[in-house]
Amino acid sequence: MQNSYILDRMIYRFIIFSTIICIILFYVVDQYYLNLLGFLGILSFGIVHGANDLILLKKSKNNLSFKSLFVTYLTMVILCGCFFYLIPTFAIIFFILFSSYHFGEQQWTMVYKSNSKKIKFFYFFYGLLLFTTLFTLNHNYVSEIIFDITGFLINKELLIFLVSFSAIGTTISLIMNFHELKIQLTHQVFFVIILAALFFSSSLIWSFAVYFVIWHSIPSIIEQSKFIYGASTKNTFIKYLKDASIYWVISIIGLLIAYYVLKDQQNLLISIFFSFLAAITFPHTLVIFKIKKNK
Repeated sequence: MQNSYILDRMIYRFIIFSTIICIILFYVVDQYYLNLLGFLGILSFGIVHGANDLILLKKSKNNLSFKSLFVTYLTMVILCGCFFYLIPTFAIIFFILFSSYHFGEQQWTMVYKSNSKKIKFFYFFYGLLLFTTLFTLNHNYVSEIIFDITGFLINKELLIFLVSFSAIGTTISLIMNFHELKIQLTHQVFFVIILAALFFSSSLIWSFAVYFVIWHSIPSIIEQSKFIYGASTKNTFIKYLKDASIYWVISIIGLLIAYYVLKDQQNLLISIFFSFLAAITFPHTLVIFKIKKNK
C-alpha cells in the first residue's frame, strides 16, 4: 500500500454514481427486496473484503507459518464471538470504536495516505461521526437491535450527544491536520455530500449496506489486490475473489449454523447477523491496521 496515491477515476465515479443509483432505488423498490439485496451485498463483498487477511499477514513479512496464522486468526474470530456472547455491552462499544477508526482510515486513504501519527485521531472521529449520524437518523431501529444484543436501551439524547462529540472531534482534528488533508478535501467534501444524501434519505440497513459494500469493501479489495499482487487489474480482482473463496465459504457456513440453532428466535436474527459481522470484522480491522502501519 503506497504512501501516496490518487484514487483511480473509475473507482471514484463508481462510488458516486452507484450511490446515487442506490438512493433512487430506495424510492422505487420494495423495502423487502432492498433489505435482501443489502444483505446479499454484505454477505458477498462485505465478507470477502476481509477474507484474505492471512495472505496479507504472510505478505507483510510475518515469520509465522500459514498454518500458525490460520489457527491464530480463527482463534481471534471465535474469541470475538464469545466476547459478544458473554459481555455484549463492552463488545459492541469496543467494536464501534475500532470500526470507527477502520472506516475513517479506509475512506481518507483512498485518495492520499499520510504518515502523520496525529492524523489517526481524525480518522477515528470521522468514522465515529459516520456511525453516530447513521444511528441517530435510525434511532428506533438501532435502539431495538442494541437492546436485543446487550439488554440496554439507548435514548436519542445520548446519540445526539455522541454526534456532537464526534463532530467537534472531527472539526478540531481536521484543523490540526489541515496541511495533510487539504490535498483531498475537494474529493472528500463531495463524498460527504453524497453520503449525507444517502444517510438522510435511506433506511438503516440499506444505508449501511451501500456504505459497507460500495464505499468500504470494494475499494478495500482493490487496495489489497495492489498490496498482494503488485497491481490492481480485472485479473487480480478475480484472483483476489478466488483466493478468498475458502474463508468466505467457512464464514457463510458459520452464519448458517447460527441461523439453524436460533431459527426459532426470528426476532433476534438481525441482531445475530450484526453480531456475526462484528465478530469477523474485528480481526480484519487489526490486520489492516498492521498493514497500513508498516507502510
